[in-house]
Amino acid sequence: MTLFIIVCVLLTAAAMTLLVWPLLRTSEDAEGAPKRASIAAAIVAAGFPLVAFAIYVWASDWPWDTAQQVAQPSTAPDIQHMVTQLQQRLSQQPDDIEGWKLLGRSATVIGDYPAARDAFSQAYTRSQGQDPDAVVGYAESLLLNDEREIDGQAAELFEKAITMAPDNARALWYGGIVAYRRGEIALAQQRWVELQNHDLPPDLRQMVAERLSELEQQPNAPPPSSQPVAPVRALASISIQLAPALAAQVPPQATLFVIARHGEGGPPLAVVRRPVGTWPVAITMSDTDAMMAGTSLASAGPVRLIARISRAGQPTATSGDPYGEVGYDFATTNPVTVTIDRIVP
Repeated sequence: MTLFIIVCVLLTAAAMTLLVWPLLRTSEDAEGAPKRASIAAAIVAAGFPLVAFAIYVWASDWPWDTAQQVAQPSTAPDIQHMVTQLQQRLSQQPDDIEGWKLLGRSATVIGDYPAARDAFSQAYTRSQGQDPDAVVGYAESLLLNDEREIDGQAAELFEKAITMAPDNARALWYGGIVAYRRGEIALAQQRWVELQNHDLPPDLRQMVAERLSELEQQPNAPPPSSQPVAPVRALASISIQLAPALAAQVPPQATLFVIARHGEGGPPLAVVRRPVGTWPVAITMSDTDAMMAGTSLASAGPVRLIARISRAGQPTATSGDPYGEVGYDFATTNPVTVTIDRIVP
């Protein structure tokens, strides 16, 4: 049994490494409020072992009625298979709020963010919005599916969670981000200082310390609304063209997303969304389109400009979506053309 336990621990550690390392790499260039990759990395590091153990206890038929049996760790079967079993159980027991929350956390760990959103939505609805963990989980899942939710429904839900449970660590973390984006520096600092009193995973504790260090450099900074607003210069004139071979694959009601980001899987720096019109499509992208207020695209360095046509109107790429990309540096202010000539696998 000792060898079995050792093997389980090693397999769990290896799985965490494979999941967390790519996420941390994509978040290295993020400034200010953390983006989806760093958020997901923190969730995986904190939740993977608990999720694996909790699913096994919840879904297995092992008799856990003696202290010795309870003390034994779970095995490490395929998480996706266990998630499927959990979904099957919940289809028969739809009022199991704890089960929906567990499914949401499990789906987040394996990177299935739409499934996580659906599961937490069930937990939130069935608890009538009165379960703080369900509120935070639902808000978090909305954010992982669309970063712009940090200024939308997700922001409102994080504030609600803090009101319901002022000591909820995840609510304090995201509540600090929401306050920072609103220009409420003192409130963001207060929430993150309080967060430091919690038992945090090392990666998240480091992120909190870094954010507080940044805030300390502007302790008396007034909210942006009280500062004079400087005119924003259009940084890039972008022409989007569609390859003739793909014209038949673009429905009339499709949506065009133009995204600026670092690296292959880095979080978006800026996004422009508009209905598909007559080709070529001309847009401008400036600092007002940045995902985080105050971001200077001109100082972002080399980026990738990605133009993608979403047939479903969703910001996340879907198989079959036409797209194109090109390298660009906003500091040049040169016009640029992106040709949509490929299909998302």
